[in-house]
Amino acid sequence: MKFDKEVVETYLKIINDNNPIHSEIVPGQLICEWLLNEVSWRKYTVQYKKPIYINEFLKKEITKDKIYCTNEHGIVKIVVKNCE
Repeated sequence: MKFDKEVVETYLKIINDNNPIHSEIVPGQLICEWLLNEVSWRKYTVQYKKPIYINEFLKKEITKDKIYCTNEHGIVKIVVKNCE
C-alpha cells in the first residue's frame, strides 16, 4: 500500500487540515483508518513510531491483538494494540 500525494491532499481537504508537515508526511489518522479497516476493535491504542512519507510502500500485519505497519525495509512505523 502507498499513500500518494493526491490521496493525501484529498484527505487533508476533507478534514480541513493545513499543517505544512503533510506536504511530505502522511497524516497518522489516515493510515490508522487503513490499518483498522479489517478489524472491529472498539478500544485500541496507537503508537506512532516513525513518520510515513508520501509514496512510501507499507505493509500491515494483523495478529490477535496488534496491527503492525512496516515499510519495505521492515521498519515498524505504527503499532495499533487492541485494548478490549
